Amino acid sequence: MDTACKFGLLLLMLSPCFAHTTSLQTPSADPGLAHIAELKIKAEQKGEADRARIYADIAHELVEVANTQFTNGDPDKGQASIQDAVSYAEKAATSAEVKGHKIKNAEITLRETARRIEEVRKTLDVDNQPPLKAAVERLEQLRKQLLQRMFGDDKK
Repeated sequence: MDTACKFGLLLLMLSPCFAHTTSLQTPSADPGLAHIAELKIKAEQKGEADRARIYADIAHELVEVANTQFTNGDPDKGQASIQDAVSYAEKAATSAEVKGHKIKNAEITLRETARRIEEVRKTLDVDNQPPLKAAVERLEQLRKQLLQRMFGDDKK
């Protein structure tokens, strides 16, 4: 892959991280966002089989970013980060299911992520809670799919 293509890929990967921020914030200004950007790059460098755990880690980190955003009084950014977290959780589940590799690790991280979203949800105003409740429910669905893949009967 040539340099221009790699640079374009890097910009594409970083754009969702900053799409919901209104300030001109650089990744180094927020260590959480910088770490997420590093994880995204790492995921793209890995093979499909190894991406599930990294995507799950990204989802978990995004929840922590959302918590900080909610705490700082910016619920719109927090909600956007939660949506990004759900998106990466879905990528993690898909990657784990397709390759059948590292399913257990991805499931554990998704369980921890759902628990953390629930903790954050309980700290919010009633008006901001429904999207987080829906996010927890979605992560629970993904976990059940992974558990079914690990332990379920393949004869359908």
